[in-house]
Amino acid sequence: MPGSLAAALAIAVLQPIYLWMAGRVPILKGRNALQFLFSGIACVGLWITAVLLFPVCSPRGYAEATISLMALASSVLVYLELWGLISRGYTIGILLTLLNSVEPLSEREIANQYRGGKGLDWIMEHRLAGMLAAGMVRRDADRLVLTRGRGAGVVKLYEIAIRTLGLQRTG
Repeated sequence: MPGSLAAALAIAVLQPIYLWMAGRVPILKGRNALQFLFSGIACVGLWITAVLLFPVCSPRGYAEATISLMALASSVLVYLELWGLISRGYTIGILLTLLNSVEPLSEREIANQYRGGKGLDWIMEHRLAGMLAAGMVRRDADRLVLTRGRGAGVVKLYEIAIRTLGLQRTG
């Protein structure tokens, strides 16, 4: 196995540690997406450091470097899927609500106790906060308006993807 690929795989295996470390940085506390971004940047940074500092890790050409980076990126994507399920998985959130309950719950009780008592409204508030922060929507008094730049751009890309891939529309 080429040294650059071995370095990429070794660094990728340790991504949960980078995520754990990011969760301990005060400015990143409670900011899961930034924690994951930090861990991904750490992976790439460590790989670059390894190939620059250790001759055994230096790729022997463009193809080897590309394959190593693809392996690293693939592992980051796998962690992203797992992380997404753990940090934002609504199904898991419902299961945790049931686990933390001393007795079985009705659907209404689950909705009220979801996310430590924040309720299902938390999902809408969380999503809207993310879209506002990303500049996809803006507030106009008590209404939300799709922004012409990012918001409309995301919608256009979504529509193109739906048509291109033959998927069903959501929402």
